[in-house]
Amino acid sequence: MGRSKSPIDELVDGIDAIGSILDENLPQIKSRIDDLDSKQRDNNSDINDIRRVVKGMDEVSADLKRAVTNLDIRIEEVLGTIGALARRLDQLQKSILDVTVLVEKGTDNIELSDTVKVLEDRLKRLEGAKTGINDQSSRF
Repeated sequence: MGRSKSPIDELVDGIDAIGSILDENLPQIKSRIDDLDSKQRDNNSDINDIRRVVKGMDEVSADLKRAVTNLDIRIEEVLGTIGALARRLDQLQKSILDVTVLVEKGTDNIELSDTVKVLEDRLKRLEGAKTGINDQSSRF
């Protein structure tokens, strides 16, 4: 019968085997760790680039939102001006119809000539008024 190894000898042999495996594979493990480190640095750089681009896009988006808001405000101002003009034209049309009815009736009175004069003055002001958005007070 041969001599069997003691548990300590088997443990030492196992540790030696593990050491041999590590010695053989250590350069490969180190190379893979270096590759992972390099890829991690590249990924960090890419992430920082993406963050810068996203920040720029956020700034552009904010500028566009402000521009759209300003455009909406301007459109509302124009629509308000058009509405006011339409109301004034309706009033003028009603006044002209009233004068036409008075003329058709053939009434001869001083109020009629005064009304016609007022209407003519209004027409002259409307025709000669500036059409700018900022100068609304003098038109109406």
